[in-house]
Amino acid sequence: MSDDYNYDFFKDIDKYTIYQSTVNQTDVSTIDVKDCNFDKNDFSEDKIEFAQSLCKKIKYLYQLITEDNLHILLTVKTDLGYINYWLNDELNKNSSHFHITAEEFYRKLKIKDAKYDQIDLKNKIRNIDEVHLNNMKMLEKMYVNYSELHKIIIVSAGEKNMCSRYSQVCYDEYEKAVKDCTNPNPTTLCNALEEYRKKYEHLYKMNEFLKRCPSDKLRKLPKNEEAIRQVEKVSQLELGILPTHPSDRNTSAIPITVIGVIFATFLFLFLLYMFTPFGSWLRPRIKKYIKFYRNLQREKHQSATHNSEIYSANSNNELYNIRYNSIQ
Repeated sequence: MSDDYNYDFFKDIDKYTIYQSTVNQTDVSTIDVKDCNFDKNDFSEDKIEFAQSLCKKIKYLYQLITEDNLHILLTVKTDLGYINYWLNDELNKNSSHFHITAEEFYRKLKIKDAKYDQIDLKNKIRNIDEVHLNNMKMLEKMYVNYSELHKIIIVSAGEKNMCSRYSQVCYDEYEKAVKDCTNPNPTTLCNALEEYRKKYEHLYKMNEFLKRCPSDKLRKLPKNEEAIRQVEKVSQLELGILPTHPSDRNTSAIPITVIGVIFATFLFLFLLYMFTPFGSWLRPRIKKYIKFYRNLQREKHQSATHNSEIYSANSNNELYNIRYNSIQ
């Protein structure tokens, strides 16, 4: 089963869901959009009301995201793939009485409103099969709960007693999604899961320093080695450092690895020194050592100066004696 779906927007799913919530909480009859007047030529009579409602909602969601009046998406690249995911999910949830694909629904929408045949959204609408849609739902849960943990650990907002619950959801959903990532050639989903694991792991490490969540309340995510290698290859290719010949890969990776280790070690020691009780204990001792070292250097310098003066005096005496003896 092909997996070339777009998962990038899930990294910012917490922002898109704000606009989704606005759509869900708005009375459909008050949504001011045009050309959603489906009739019996489009759908059976019992499905017309739902089709009109869905038409208004998708247009309203598109309007909210593209206009971004709340400036929620200022720091991210707007990805209309989210609207495609939302539409497929809405159709899937109502498939028992409204059986139609996303592509077919959008085709009917374009017939009613030709403008939607011109906008960039038309290239994003595609059918998502149920298996991949379920995978996307798991990824959404993971990022939503990651976002809640991020608020607690980094922003210092939210309820700390929820750390365990958010972390457990992240762990459970990741475990369910990653179990199929055993193929030597990881899918797009597996690579997206590895990117998520790295973000979660970074947040986990930040909590070790900031101590916002009790350490025993956060669960670590297991590594998928094959997906890790694939993500690293993609990253190297984007940076233009992926070797052309397989035999060169290990050689070129060594300096990158060494630099990475040195940088990570330096960063770890810096954070340890600046933000932990160990740093508070270590700083006065380092200052004491520096003071001792400076005093030692000063004494050596004074001793060297004194010896130099003695040597100079002796030299003058010897010179005087030589001249005196010469005169005699």
